[in-house]
Amino acid sequence: MDHPRLVLHDFSIIVPALQRNRLIFVWNYRPPIRGWELELPAGLLNNGENPQTCARRELVEETGYSARSLRKIGWLHTTPGISSQKAHVYLATGLKEGKAQREPYEQMETRILTVREAYRLLHRGRLVHSSTVSALSLAEKILLAR
Repeated sequence: MDHPRLVLHDFSIIVPALQRNRLIFVWNYRPPIRGWELELPAGLLNNGENPQTCARRELVEETGYSARSLRKIGWLHTTPGISSQKAHVYLATGLKEGKAQREPYEQMETRILTVREAYRLLHRGRLVHSSTVSALSLAEKILLAR
């Protein structure tokens, strides 16, 4: 049976946890939907790059923050009906602020929310970026226990 298949690169998505129960997000303009979404930082793996290296790179590029510690908390298939793409989810801690190094085409701003605010938005259906929803779900027990 012939089945349509979309070939997409795997990516890493990062849950950056600051002290005092705060999380770093990006307010990101997405041209396909002609709108803005509140998302966790994320990015595609470069050819041959491992997911943890990608997570470190994307965190700095999109937010300017670097992480002393990255802990893999899971992975997920993004759209298994049409693609084998995987999202690798990391919790970043021991964050140090720096300067973002975004691509020229990226339109985004860094936003910091408390853990409570983030999960309030999640549970009310206000966060709709699917990878962010999934990553926050994987991190919920860890973050709420801090």
